[in-house]
Amino acid sequence: QTDTIYFDTNPVIERMDWRPILPNQAEYTFNFRGNQQWGYKLRYEDTTLILSLRHPPAISAASRPLAGTTIVLDPGHGGEELGARGPTGYPEKSVNLVVSTLLRDELEARGATVVMTRETDVAVSLRDRIDRINQVEPTLALSIHYNDLPYNGDSLNTAGIVALWYDAQAHDLAEFLHNYLVTNLNRPSYGVFWNNLALTRPHVAPTVLLELGFMINPTEFEWIIDPASQQQLVTTLADGIEAWLIQAL
Repeated sequence: QTDTIYFDTNPVIERMDWRPILPNQAEYTFNFRGNQQWGYKLRYEDTTLILSLRHPPAISAASRPLAGTTIVLDPGHGGEELGARGPTGYPEKSVNLVVSTLLRDELEARGATVVMTRETDVAVSLRDRIDRINQVEPTLALSIHYNDLPYNGDSLNTAGIVALWYDAQAHDLAEFLHNYLVTNLNRPSYGVFWNNLALTRPHVAPTVLLELGFMINPTEFEWIIDPASQQQLVTTLADGIEAWLIQAL
């Protein structure tokens, strides 16, 4: 029914506009009250198309902004899938799990509920990782990785933090966390990129894939595997998540 469209004082949507494009196509534009979108689902029930939009998370207070949030952490690779390798042969899958576990503990200590896609060295398919995010419907999701070199890359001079996003709702989170880590850890920046990857595509929540350093760079590798630096990294990343939530709400 498009002759009359009723909207109450919805906390998420200000209004919806539509216009016909072709005889069998129409374009719908949803105008949100806030700048940050928190996720959506799209499905058919018979011939009815249903778009479900997420409300902003209800956080307790600025002093404890993670209380009441749910965060999915996805440690990349696992099992026979090693990922990138360091100069010693140390695999990315291992440091992904170490850092994700430390980050889980840090976030939980601040009041968040954290769900991991894997907690041991096991293989988890991309489909299962995506399904876990869709099932949990978290406040946000982070896939934790460390980088390999691009083709013909220079291992001595290629370093830095990378953040990857796909849906527009994840762009601000990716940019914010990248800049926060680079600034507060004094790490080099490799950039923020739109990237059509399996673990950037989930749209039920803002979802970002982080590449936290280049495994094959000998200098950066020493920072990557240093326990004190790992703890500093997860503390700063948790601070960044808190800061983003406060400014996004």
